[in-house]
Amino acid sequence: MTSLKIKFKRVALFFSDIKPIVLSHHPNCEHFSDHVYHIGKHRFCIGCFTYYPTIILTIIFSILFIDLSLQNLIILYFLSFLFFLAFLLNIFHLTKFKILKILTKVSIGIGTGFYIVAVLYLPIFLILKILSLFLVNFYTGVIAYVRANHITKECEQCEYKGNWEVCPTMKPIVENLIEHGFKKRKIKIEEN
Repeated sequence: MTSLKIKFKRVALFFSDIKPIVLSHHPNCEHFSDHVYHIGKHRFCIGCFTYYPTIILTIIFSILFIDLSLQNLIILYFLSFLFFLAFLLNIFHLTKFKILKILTKVSIGIGTGFYIVAVLYLPIFLILKILSLFLVNFYTGVIAYVRANHITKECEQCEYKGNWEVCPTMKPIVENLIEHGFKKRKIKIEEN
């Protein structure tokens, strides 16, 4: 029981360390101002706080208002891929404007919601349903990977060149992570 208690304390400490970015998922600087919603003094990631609620609402509204006949489920399944195409805007860096970021996340969320409803209600083998739903997890991972790359590229264009150990908004977070053993300090080797 003590080991489990220690693990929970470590998890709580980790989230305490990253608290300034836990809801925004982006460094809290002007370079990422268009990547987050500003609600009071809090910052919320546009991707997460648009994508996931849209999925949930799409699933609920689909179950409530769409006749889930076989024909409609097949239509939802293929329609979901059309909504996924909005992801191409992200890949090709065409979401510079905040409204395009939001609309892209809404479209991808609707596509994901339709896909989940179709897979859950289509009369296919359970193993195929499970494997199909794993694709959603894979797809979400791809989105997270693309977002992480965009953050890295944006940070490299900054005067701190992506070095979060000196960046004023990230340095306190990195210092806490290093102090508590979640991250190791980068060792810089100077050339002679």
